[in-house]
Amino acid sequence: MNRPRGASLSFMLALLFIDGVHVVNGSFFSRILQPTKKEGEEGGKTEAPSKATSSMGSEAQVGSIISFSDGLPFATLANNNKIPLVGYGVGNLQHEMIPGMVMAAIQDDKRTRLIDTAHASNNEDLVAEGINRGVAKLNREGKVEVHVVTKVWYTHLGYGRTKLSVEESLKSLQTALDNDKIDLKLHFQLHWPRCFDSIPWMNCQREERELSDHVKDAGPDPTKDPDNAWKESWKYLEDLYLSDKYPIASIGVSNFHLHDIEIMENFARIHPHILQVNVWSLLYDALLVEYCHKHRIHIQVYNAIHGTISQPERAPKAFHHIQKVASEISSELDQDLTAAQVILAWLMQHGVSVIPRTTNSVRLTENSAVALSSIPAFSDHQVETIAHAVEAYLSGDDLEEDIHVAVTFHVVSKDVVLYWMGREGSEVRIGHLKAGETFTDTTYPNHTFRTYDAANKDYWIDHEISAKFGDHKHIHVEL
Repeated sequence: MNRPRGASLSFMLALLFIDGVHVVNGSFFSRILQPTKKEGEEGGKTEAPSKATSSMGSEAQVGSIISFSDGLPFATLANNNKIPLVGYGVGNLQHEMIPGMVMAAIQDDKRTRLIDTAHASNNEDLVAEGINRGVAKLNREGKVEVHVVTKVWYTHLGYGRTKLSVEESLKSLQTALDNDKIDLKLHFQLHWPRCFDSIPWMNCQREERELSDHVKDAGPDPTKDPDNAWKESWKYLEDLYLSDKYPIASIGVSNFHLHDIEIMENFARIHPHILQVNVWSLLYDALLVEYCHKHRIHIQVYNAIHGTISQPERAPKAFHHIQKVASEISSELDQDLTAAQVILAWLMQHGVSVIPRTTNSVRLTENSAVALSSIPAFSDHQVETIAHAVEAYLSGDDLEEDIHVAVTFHVVSKDVVLYWMGREGSEVRIGHLKAGETFTDTTYPNHTFRTYDAANKDYWIDHEISAKFGDHKHIHVEL
């Protein structure tokens, strides 16, 4: 069922300048920040467009203190350490690709100097190799600051097992730690608070059985005490952070629910500096978002692209709206902007870290720190448009209003055959148009149609649609 866009929802991005530092403030993303009005109050009761009741929180605000170094944005954590807002996720990349992609990511044309991985991915040594190669290629006089986020898997929860996991991660990263040209900043997180049998790809008992003896010997089975195993893990991360033995810039959690984070108030010496979550949680768990803002827990988002615009058919009208924003900014920058860049920049401009994953070198450049930081601040209307479109992707409930370019072909003197041109040069026949006829279709900016002389296909003309979303283009066809 299509749903209307919530025109009453406010989306604002306020950048306050305090001593050269940006503070991202103001209302956030979507209706998650709009307080539910009580019955009888002016405006009545506001319902989430997606009908997701969990999205209706109080007027939370999200944002970290954002500072800029060499033109690139960093978030300032609660401990006053900094972390880049743009990273590169390598968790599930093919191992043979990782060193080369990491090396490329940290070069000056991209400057994506945060790499996100996990102990369970078994690739931390390859990340270190890529960092070493990348810094060597930079050939700098001084040290190059590079950040690595890695995580402790749920099979390694409990003090002893977490200690083992961290020690193995440190060993894998040792070559980068020992490199006198690298200032390596480490961020350790608990990947999950526990194993969940309700999640289809998790098999708690089997995974425990298949662990090697040296892991089992390090500590008890965390599935036997799921409510406390992660607490012991957190105690170890606190000890690690307080020891000053390694350059631990932060400790945090990933995929934690608000209930678990709130429990930490009862025992933790250090509150998490970072929470890494799926983009879904960011938009639909208003109370979690509000809690993070209140306690200065910085938010990192994964799945921002795969969960949304990587499947345009899921919400085609929403995709068109994102394309429209991309087209508007592209005209301003005089360079092409992708829908993915729009989503990532939208998150980043709200003080949220992004860690897109790719195996494509072109995408690595497009979604790099340099590229995303060059995108100007979105207007309030654009922020609103993006927010509604992302919500439509996540809910699978497409926008009601579509947006496109209308094209009318006026055939002047000869019959023609009209074709839709694919991105790879393929042709899809639309139809035979007689002289004097008109035909109207819809498309997107810069798309190409082709008309052939119906009597002689050696004669044809390409028609590139140089129009903006919402325009109506008229083309007179004369062959």
